[in-house]
Amino acid sequence: MNQIDIIGIGLGKEDLTSRHLALIKKCDVMVGGKRHLSMFDYPDIQKIPIKSNINSIIEAIKEKMSRHKIVVLASGDPLFYGIGSTLTQHFDKKYLNIYSNISCISAAFAAIKEPWHDAKIVSLHGKQKESFTFSRLAEENKIAFLTNPERGPKYIAAGLVKESLYDFKFCVLEKLGDRDREKIRWFEKLDLVKEQTFSQPNIVILLKHLKEKSYFSHETHIGMEDSLFKHSKGLITKSEIRSITLSKLKLIKKDHVFWDIGSGSGSVGIEASFQIPRGHVSAIEKHPQRIADIIHNIKNFNCSNVKVMNAAFPEGIEELKTPDRIFIGGGGKNLEQIIKAACDKLTPSGIIVINTVLLQNLETALKLLKKNKFDPRFVQIQVCRSKGMPFGDRLEALNPVWIISGSKP
Repeated sequence: MNQIDIIGIGLGKEDLTSRHLALIKKCDVMVGGKRHLSMFDYPDIQKIPIKSNINSIIEAIKEKMSRHKIVVLASGDPLFYGIGSTLTQHFDKKYLNIYSNISCISAAFAAIKEPWHDAKIVSLHGKQKESFTFSRLAEENKIAFLTNPERGPKYIAAGLVKESLYDFKFCVLEKLGDRDREKIRWFEKLDLVKEQTFSQPNIVILLKHLKEKSYFSHETHIGMEDSLFKHSKGLITKSEIRSITLSKLKLIKKDHVFWDIGSGSGSVGIEASFQIPRGHVSAIEKHPQRIADIIHNIKNFNCSNVKVMNAAFPEGIEELKTPDRIFIGGGGKNLEQIIKAACDKLTPSGIIVINTVLLQNLETALKLLKKNKFDPRFVQIQVCRSKGMPFGDRLEALNPVWIISGSKP
């Protein structure tokens, strides 16, 4: 039984070493893409082009390897989303010789002079594309896409727009390694991408616009100081209360959809967004003057997955994604209507948390949650903060807060 030599071509024939070329010249059967096979004019070597039906290629190799020396040509590095990975699943590894080469991704980052040890790599080929969603990119700073003709730069730009991920520089590298036709283009605005035509093959790299003063993106934590948020007349869920509130919300999945109703300064929604980087936060606030505070805080903390709605809930509820978690931090005289609508829209097994300082609202919340079979729990939180005095410290009390929580059956 002969061994199979799997050789990565790199970006082109010039990346092949003398050892690679010697193995190719001595083989009886050459397997590869049409473009790969056309690089070698050896009339005595049988050529088998790789097409869509990979199983037929596997069977052909198995049938011939007992009598023939086989070379399989791969783009870039055979084990980087390449044919080498497929062959390791169908053949005993003792029969495989794998010769790595430069991958298209490493070449792409070299071309734009950017390190890529911290990059997220996304393949839009084959089975890999099925498990990918653009919402997952919210937490990433550097992404590279292996594209195909159906899912190229325009598809990627449309996906970013759909998820409102506008904070990336967009780079398309076409025909990388082809000295005559290689092209590298940068786009600051996603709308410009859809107006262009791109050659195949191409690679897309996204680099997040990192603000010089966006240090919060690396130093955030739950229960941050109230002073870090812009807020009006003290209308903010205080840091200690915020910490307990978030614990009651149980944000256990990275892609939760979260509604922050009566958002005020947006502090709860913003801190929630750190825990659900692939999720979505809707900050809903009816007072226009507070909207400016929320937007300021979102920008200050560099939160790309928090969107603001200026509405008196439940107005505009049809525009929102179905929530897994809901926080109600404000409601006033309309609290009953707000809770009813929230309970109705919350996904099964979802969690709702309601904060109030009024006894009447505590009674209303418990009554409605029990009516909807939520089996609510509640705690009262009393916080006292130290305050310096001329000869020592004293405690200064904040308003006691009721925190009511329940899970939808």
